Amino acid sequence: MKITPIQTNFTAGELTPKLYGRGDIDRYHNGAEALENVIILVQGGVRSRYGLRFTAQAKHHDKDAELIPYVFNRQQRYMLELGDAYLRVYLDNGAQVQQETSPGVFVPYEVQTDYAEADLSTIEFVQRGDTMFLFHEAYPTRRLRRFGDASWVLDDVPWVAQPFAEIGVRPTADIAISDSSVGTGRTITAASSVFLAADVGRDIEAVGGLGRITAVAGTTATVDVLAPFATTSYAAGEWLISGSPMATITPSAEKPVGQAITLTLDKAGFRASDVGSWIDMSSGLVRITGVTSATSATGVIHREMAAPVAVPPLAWLLQAQVWGGANGYPRTGTFFEQRLWLGGSPGFPQTVWGSRIGEYLDFELGTNDDDAVSFILASDQQNQILHLSQLRILLALTNGGEFTLQGSLDKPITPTNVQIRSQSAFGSSVISPERVGNELLFVQRAGRKIRALSADRIDSDQYGAPELTVLADHMTAAGIRGTAYAAEPDSLLHCVRTDGQLATCTVDRDQEVVGWSRQITAGRFLAAATLPGDDADQVWAIVERQVGGQPRRYIERFDADLLTDCAVTATSDAGDTVWLGLDHLEGLTVKVKADGVELTDQVVSGGQITIERPARAIEIGLDFTPRVKMLRPEAIGATGSIQSSNVRISEITLRFLESAGAKVNGQTIFARQTGLGVLDRPPPLLTGDERIEQLGWRLGDFNVEIVQPHPYPFHLQAVITTMTVNQ
Repeated sequence: MKITPIQTNFTAGELTPKLYGRGDIDRYHNGAEALENVIILVQGGVRSRYGLRFTAQAKHHDKDAELIPYVFNRQQRYMLELGDAYLRVYLDNGAQVQQETSPGVFVPYEVQTDYAEADLSTIEFVQRGDTMFLFHEAYPTRRLRRFGDASWVLDDVPWVAQPFAEIGVRPTADIAISDSSVGTGRTITAASSVFLAADVGRDIEAVGGLGRITAVAGTTATVDVLAPFATTSYAAGEWLISGSPMATITPSAEKPVGQAITLTLDKAGFRASDVGSWIDMSSGLVRITGVTSATSATGVIHREMAAPVAVPPLAWLLQAQVWGGANGYPRTGTFFEQRLWLGGSPGFPQTVWGSRIGEYLDFELGTNDDDAVSFILASDQQNQILHLSQLRILLALTNGGEFTLQGSLDKPITPTNVQIRSQSAFGSSVISPERVGNELLFVQRAGRKIRALSADRIDSDQYGAPELTVLADHMTAAGIRGTAYAAEPDSLLHCVRTDGQLATCTVDRDQEVVGWSRQITAGRFLAAATLPGDDADQVWAIVERQVGGQPRRYIERFDADLLTDCAVTATSDAGDTVWLGLDHLEGLTVKVKADGVELTDQVVSGGQITIERPARAIEIGLDFTPRVKMLRPEAIGATGSIQSSNVRISEITLRFLESAGAKVNGQTIFARQTGLGVLDRPPPLLTGDERIEQLGWRLGDFNVEIVQPHPYPFHLQAVITTMTVNQ
């Protein structure tokens, strides 16, 4: 029986081997066994991926770095190389920003940082205008400001007001506990006199243990252990005294705002570390400016009190800034509804803070609609917020689930108007999510699945986050270390795998396209980022290559004009045979395109190559091979499925668009050329069908592999196979 199936598209992408028996689903007929170094197009075909243009060497060849896009406007766009204690700057045309250290001597411009290599992969950022905020839980939130191509400043954010809470005090002394089990009359001895009279009634907390102070005397405190401590000794910083001093406080005045006053306790309770903290009492707010003794402090009225009267214990609060020290700093942030939102600090892992409306540095909490806000995600697990992002609502992603935050009745979030809901319970990894259309794509907790939070699903109260890797789970099985999304010209999500390959997903929900392919280079992809462009987004990468037997890390970027990797281009009006500037490829075999024609491969020596004839324009780079391997076709014959039948392919027709030089199972598809001088001109590009017969395949063997071994365009639209089936 003769059949002629046609594969009209590859929009299902490279399918997992787990689906090789699923000829009954539509995706099988639109998929492939292998798609390497090609991009799936929403229209159906696949094209060769762009080549990689060499930009610069990374500062360190043995240390990791990350790429961060910085976009002020369409004319001012930069890519930042953030590495171990440094930051370098690149223009959007690939030029590395230089600084002149002495007359005629230029070196890469750098900004010093204190970010360690181990922390780079978990730094998050958000930008508003010329200011970028950088977040990490172990570092104060930073702002990066640009004043010129070679003039950047990185400093701590000068908060107008930070959020504050009753967080207690962490004395700077080690302690020993006489008995860590539950019971009364236990003794805690500190290395110095850290206990005060007003600590009686407060709790000591450490790693799950809890003890209530019943008496103090110098370096010792008597406690009733309410929950057992894990050990009998704790170092300074590992334990705290929670709550506020158990003393009566009296202000010298209740108003006006800005008035300096004295605060007096009826027993010792103030510490020098209280400077900068806040006293919340009698509906007013006072900031402590100095501590003169354990019973007396000075302050400034920030919000007027109802009356200058004494306030008993438990009726007032001593509140401190929640960011810094053992509590850490926000690990993520985003802008939403004219507020800067922060969250995920180690000390408050499930708390989200929003600034005052329009005042991004002011986090003073209040009850007015435009005041700063603070909310806690209510869940059955204490999972840290890893990412804050937005669609039409605010999203908080933790390592245990995904949450939505929005105001009720389509109104903005205010201190008194918020709805917090669990959207799914998959959990996110530390890799930053990507906004794709009206979806937020995030890497699931184990780092092997991509899921989508959809605005449409959220609006219609549908629970869950569908998986994008379910038909291609092998694509990300190695693990994902980073992502980059490019919207133009094709909607592509690039996932940097831990094995150095790049898994690329073409995503277009309107056309029901979710298809994966793999990008493989002579080396390892280590990081990627996208710089938005006018006509096309630029995808940059850090690539590690072996040069002279040593690892070399390069900054490269995908370029639509190239069909080789780590490539350089050059021109010569007169035409040259010797081409320089190839030190980064020393000792490697490179592909050469001279005036659009592929020449003999060359080995770089002394940073140069010599070609066999003069050329005016040249591309020199490393080879990569686009490859398409077809799945075994499925059709229904006289006795059922042909999957287990002997199959002999008599001919195959390939439909190309502006392509040249491909091969099918090793047989070249020739674009016919005649006339004089054809060897000095690029091959003509084929658009249309190319039929191949007598391929010599064995009976029962189905193995169709289409490759492009030359640095020429490749765009495969359809495959038509004529075969005889013996059932």
